[in-house]
Amino acid sequence: MKKYMNTNNKIVSMLLVLTLIVVSCTDDFDEINTDPNNPTSVPAENLFTQAQFSLVDEMWGRALNFEYAMLMVQHFAQVEYAEDSRYNQSNSTFNTPWVTLFAGNQDTQSDGGLANVQEAMELTMEDPNINEAQRNNRLAQLGIMRAWTFQIITDVWGDVPYSEALQPNEFPFPAYDPQENIYSGLLAELDEALGRISTSESGFASGDVLFGGDMASWGRFGNSLKLRMGMRISDVDATLASTVVSEAMSSSLGLIGNNEQNAVFVFNSDQRLANPFYVDNVINNRDDFAVSEILISRMESANDPRLSAYALRNTNDEFVGMPYGLTDADAFALNTVTSRPNGSIREATAPATLLSYAEVEFLRAEAIQRNFTTGDASQSYANAIEASMKQWGISDQSAIDSYLAAHPYDAANFKESIGYEKWIALYTQGVEAWAERRRLDAPSLPVPEAAVLDMIPVRAFYPAVEQEANATNLDAVGFNNQTTKVWWDVF
Repeated sequence: MKKYMNTNNKIVSMLLVLTLIVVSCTDDFDEINTDPNNPTSVPAENLFTQAQFSLVDEMWGRALNFEYAMLMVQHFAQVEYAEDSRYNQSNSTFNTPWVTLFAGNQDTQSDGGLANVQEAMELTMEDPNINEAQRNNRLAQLGIMRAWTFQIITDVWGDVPYSEALQPNEFPFPAYDPQENIYSGLLAELDEALGRISTSESGFASGDVLFGGDMASWGRFGNSLKLRMGMRISDVDATLASTVVSEAMSSSLGLIGNNEQNAVFVFNSDQRLANPFYVDNVINNRDDFAVSEILISRMESANDPRLSAYALRNTNDEFVGMPYGLTDADAFALNTVTSRPNGSIREATAPATLLSYAEVEFLRAEAIQRNFTTGDASQSYANAIEASMKQWGISDQSAIDSYLAAHPYDAANFKESIGYEKWIALYTQGVEAWAERRRLDAPSLPVPEAAVLDMIPVRAFYPAVEQEANATNLDAVGFNNQTTKVWWDVF
């Protein structure tokens, strides 16, 4: 808890410093045309801070996470306004996630996103006050954050602006790159970033909310991200996937090796910097989501000790899930009797998980099963489940051991075995859970009778703002729907 408090204080301090810089940059300007809201320069470390918050806040937030991706994997069900769980989205649904990830928060008109990462990179390249090792480490931090974000973007939408993105002067209307090319580019970027790391030197420290400038942690995070990316393409390009996975597993930088090394972003008690689940429920007074019936029923059937960490009991002291994909009237009728998310998820300072030890071990188990590396797949599978249990506060080792004994690894059906347990473990990580369920096609989830599609969406609509601003290049993609699979989703 002390670590979280220190991190929270650091977020507030960093963003307050950024605010002061924005204000002070115009103090001495007498020209009548000076815009006080646009400083002439902001230090790279402050841009990095704002980018980290903006990107994680969107990845963990309402629009992309619990009102879309968590619905696509049926972790949540809506208790009212249930059209999203019936797949009744439009292209305007995705305006805010798109704009925020690329440029900042659309609603608050604040900077952030990949635009700030790009600007911080340019400032770091030109900074005469740091040595080359520091410069390389800072570029590595920025590069890993950029790769993490672009993977989210391309996994949600498929083909997106990449090679011409974030260069408005040269490419005001950026072309869309095929997802296959984006993955190749991101893997090259990630290799470059990892190759820059010197664990004996500092990077951004005051501006780094994730790891406080600890380059060993950044190395593990980046290398684990490389492992994730390698496994993501395993069905579409097994040869490249095997190479990428082998490199990640043999790297001297290592992988995330325990829960203490997880890549987590700890939000702040200040409501401007708080956990989006808290902001939605407490600040905005919204209560639109219950835990789904399918998640609760499957966890109860499996005697999964994580259920009490995932959901609250209702007023009758029972876990009652909300049936998924109901009409608005049918959902609202069950509003008062269904289980809400556990309160720990909705705390202001509850952390967002970017990449965890549990995920690494699930990836390792699958890589072993596919002969990309050597080892014991069943042991890595068990390690992953135990890590998830402990990450969610389950400390009773006998309960963990009993669960593992009752749910052994099934090598003959490894996608189903890993897919189900990963679906459970990635609760609250909607974007990653949706990506992995599309790739592994497990677990089986029903399409609701009231749905407007006959399948669970496999990509998001391109947003209306992009249709307005970059129509020619968007039209060149050839379609805009939720039913055309992305490049790596081949089964």
